Amino acid sequence: MSGRTAQRLREAEMPVDPALWAGLVALADPVRLRIILMLREREQCVCRLTEELGLSQGTVSHHMSILKRAGLVRDRRDPDDSRWTYYALDASSVAYLQESLRSLLDTSHTDRTPASCREA
Repeated sequence: MSGRTAQRLREAEMPVDPALWAGLVALADPVRLRIILMLREREQCVCRLTEELGLSQGTVSHHMSILKRAGLVRDRRDPDDSRWTYYALDASSVAYLQESLRSLLDTSHTDRTPASCREA
């Protein structure tokens, strides 16, 4: 989690799991959402990501580093040619994020009584 993200979390004084916060921040960008959709299909080479997204290798690397810091993506080098990097979703981190978000948005214990401004 970046220092700015951690600072915002402290300032918000919200009891949110830092891993959930980092995941949500990482997903709050249309390019990174497109990357996630591509990685959901299968592992992708950085060259394929740059081609499909129409972005420079540097820009894709920037987005990948954010997704990696959030723990959503893992990378591996080609064993025969280390110039090539492949990216895939980290299934356990994605599952943790899904469960954390499900817990955060759980309304099963919400009091359904209508609110009133006249309550004493």
